Amino acid sequence: MIRSSAFFRLLTVFVVATLVAAVPHAQLVRAQTVKDSAPLLAKRGAHQGDVFLVRGGFNVFSRGLDSMAAKLKKRGIKAKVIGHRSSDEAVKTILKNRKRFGRKPVVLIGHSLGANAIIRMAKKLRKSGVSVTYMVTFAATKPDPIPRNVRKATNYYFKTDGWGEPVVKVRGARANLKNIDLSKTDGVHHFNIEKNERLQRQVIRNVLRFVRPSRAA
Repeated sequence: MIRSSAFFRLLTVFVVATLVAAVPHAQLVRAQTVKDSAPLLAKRGAHQGDVFLVRGGFNVFSRGLDSMAAKLKKRGIKAKVIGHRSSDEAVKTILKNRKRFGRKPVVLIGHSLGANAIIRMAKKLRKSGVSVTYMVTFAATKPDPIPRNVRKATNYYFKTDGWGEPVVKVRGARANLKNIDLSKTDGVHHFNIEKNERLQRQVIRNVLRFVRPSRAA
């Protein structure tokens, strides 16, 4: 009985000593694992999605898009404003980011000729299998139909007393499309529609539904 007790005491001391010695090694392995995975996590978390706001003619109007981008930035959304002639480069950027970061939200917002341009952007993205999460067109002049890869689209237009047309979907498209007529809204017209505070709030609220804010923005 004495020998048995002595044996178990010795075994207990051995086990405790082994565990104590193993703790620093376990911490080292755990720290090394976190360190090794940090670049991968940073890579995955570095890109929240692509948000492009596309200006209309001559790249001098549509300045309401600039203020909207600034408001999105304050809410942690990285948004880039471009001219409608730069839409092809924006498509290339989106495709490059898709290849690097995987599936992320794509948001396209455009005014006037920029509204026409973002629909064409969506059509080009569809050819590469990329969907558009949310699209907003302000007073599109001659818009193409919304392609099948668009999930949600809002079009602000003027049925009368304005310059901006309704948009339609291509056959088979399942986009949640809303055409909102602003022809009865006092003080809103083609050249200031994207500057309207109420409309900006609506759009920003929807963007925040689809794109996760980032502190780094």
